[in-house]
Amino acid sequence: MSADLYSGGLKDGPVAVNPFTWSVWAGGTSDYIFRGISQNRRDGTLQGGADASYGIFYVGTALSGVNFDSTIAGGPDAHLEVDVYGGIKPVWNGITFDFGVISYNYPNQKNALPELNFVEFKAGASKTLFSDITGGVTFFYSPDYTGELGGALAIEGTLSKPIYKYSDVDFTLSGTVGYQTFEEDFAAPGVKLTDYTYGNVGVTATYKAFSLDLRYWNTTLDENEAPAAADVFQAGSAFVATAKVTY
Repeated sequence: MSADLYSGGLKDGPVAVNPFTWSVWAGGTSDYIFRGISQNRRDGTLQGGADASYGIFYVGTALSGVNFDSTIAGGPDAHLEVDVYGGIKPVWNGITFDFGVISYNYPNQKNALPELNFVEFKAGASKTLFSDITGGVTFFYSPDYTGELGGALAIEGTLSKPIYKYSDVDFTLSGTVGYQTFEEDFAAPGVKLTDYTYGNVGVTATYKAFSLDLRYWNTTLDENEAPAAADVFQAGSAFVATAKVTY
């Protein structure tokens, strides 16, 4: 989830030689987007988290501000997201696998319905292609997606490539294409869930512990299509800047 907030335990890298590693990070973003949908009405927010790994095992947590105020009676109402995740990252024949579980929590949700908390199971694989291009594919499945929407599956493909180095600053080009689909036809009477495609492309500049990510997002959803209801969420195109420091 930041670009997607969820980092998954030092994402998509080989298992570290040191059996135990840890990091903490903090930053801010001009728009927290999750699978192409703004989680805070196109406003900026602060984020942070921590990751630890031991061999192939990893755990972590990530926090972000959200803006789920709803004008609809009984609609979602929350201002904080807390994710907790863990899993394993075995390596075989140069392929890094990632099997894990992610719990998305909204501890200050005010209204009883719909329930925003949900759990996803993750299975992915990534590999360095050619000399310096890394590609990956990941599946996310939730038996009961946020908002009590029923079963949901997301499939993502990613590519990244270092493109330039200036002094101690590294520039990396990366992109994601994903597809979100729902098992149920309707979330409520008269409300049709819409499967959709989302994607992003951007450049990340990294200097020691600091990084700045500039990214363009878009989806095939219109603003008034569920689950991107205009009352709470916004879909469509957006340009996002995210700054982060990692210790």
